[in-house]
Amino acid sequence: MRALLVASAVGLVMATFVSPARPSIVSPRAGQSVTQTDLLSYLFVAPQPGDWLRYVVSVNGNPIVAKTIGFGSELLHDQPAAYFEIQTQQPALRGVPVSMQHVAGGSLTWKMYVNAADFTDGTRTYAFAGGIVRIGDSYFRLGGNPLSPPEAASSQTLQSLLLFGLLPMPDARSGSVVASEPEARTVDGRELQTVHTTVDFSPNALGTVAGLPGSRVETWQTSDVPLGLVSVRVTENAGVFSMDLLSFGRGSYREQITRGIDTVPYFPGS
Repeated sequence: MRALLVASAVGLVMATFVSPARPSIVSPRAGQSVTQTDLLSYLFVAPQPGDWLRYVVSVNGNPIVAKTIGFGSELLHDQPAAYFEIQTQQPALRGVPVSMQHVAGGSLTWKMYVNAADFTDGTRTYAFAGGIVRIGDSYFRLGGNPLSPPEAASSQTLQSLLLFGLLPMPDARSGSVVASEPEARTVDGRELQTVHTTVDFSPNALGTVAGLPGSRVETWQTSDVPLGLVSVRVTENAGVFSMDLLSFGRGSYREQITRGIDTVPYFPGS
């Protein structure tokens, strides 16, 4: 089980690379052609140091894992670096769409640094600059091992990195907006005014691999929470996979991993 959990963290590390930012959509409308990045960047709210969100991940309506995400910034090798921490406590989620990646669970926390001082741009893609994973009371360093440097992979936005395992990644295909309309959602006793957008993506082959099956992606987005995402639902291969916001806060997150990265041994094989 621990090997599966760490594989998710290492897979997340390998999914970062850098590329220029793209303009975000102003407002989705029925019939419009959008990419996954376009959709997730709508109503993006840049998370600030100390902001946090807690989501529940479900499969076919059954809650599987709770996932707490906190944001911060600190010096990494004498340069300011933004980071996010992800904490999970429940068993790993299996059978996720397309890529069969796992949403990491169990007693696991990982802290991921990027090559930027902040997360102000919802369309920018980030390069992985270092990371630490904590499994129980053990700490391991991810990436940057001179004996085994990470391979370059496709670049990802912050939203895609945080939704790793729920959404196909990378996914540059265009989809068609089916509908986009206001909808009130209640989170931790607070009513939030969101925009519910539904986008259909057609099947798409990717070179020599099996490709991506058709899917429907729904988002509930608002400018009232960090990141802007209240819920994401993916319907694919007769399965429904979702991530829903349980609670959130601003400026009150306390980082779980406080050890300096240079004091942590490399994870074997990283």
